[in-house]
Amino acid sequence: GNAIVTSARTAINAAMQTTEDGKFNNEPIRNAAPNANIINEYLTTTQCITTSLPSTNDLIYCIRAGKIDDKGLMSKVSIDQMVDFFLYCKEVNAMVADMRSVQSDSLLKIVTCNDLKGVKLVGGSSDFRASLSAASKKANDLYPSLNGRTLMLNLPGLLGPLVKIFKLLLPKAVTERLRFENGPLSKVEDLRDVAEGGVGREEF
Repeated sequence: GNAIVTSARTAINAAMQTTEDGKFNNEPIRNAAPNANIINEYLTTTQCITTSLPSTNDLIYCIRAGKIDDKGLMSKVSIDQMVDFFLYCKEVNAMVADMRSVQSDSLLKIVTCNDLKGVKLVGGSSDFRASLSAASKKANDLYPSLNGRTLMLNLPGLLGPLVKIFKLLLPKAVTERLRFENGPLSKVEDLRDVAEGGVGREEF
């Protein structure tokens, strides 16, 4: 809604004004997210981060579901509150992509990278999965021109047969862009290592 757009724009302006080297200060962006006081305790930059692809400068949004205490998180927020948080992240990424597209005179896209290493075969929060699915469907309608590929990395072997079921939770436009790979990010412990200047940039 309008509140999410306004919060994202204000946060980006604050992030750009609080640095001297031209890089983003992500703290204003993290702190302005809906229900940040709760969600940021469970979703840190070690589990969820946005950076750029070295080869194309497209934005890549990485999330590690297996590293998140989803049950603890969803015991404190509702599905709707979680959806708002994810849509805020999408709005921030969309605004940044738009700005960089203007600067580079080329249309940048947003690649979503889901690292599934450590995902539990049983258990976990169905509400968290529902919030991811709902946010994906809404974001697909809101930001169609920015949607790049969705990468599903390091899928546990026993989850292979469940891929078809998982696809049913996502919009067709998303499933058509799905790619499955094993290996990338598997040796990266902290997602901050794949950010610009990090030691794990070669993973991309």
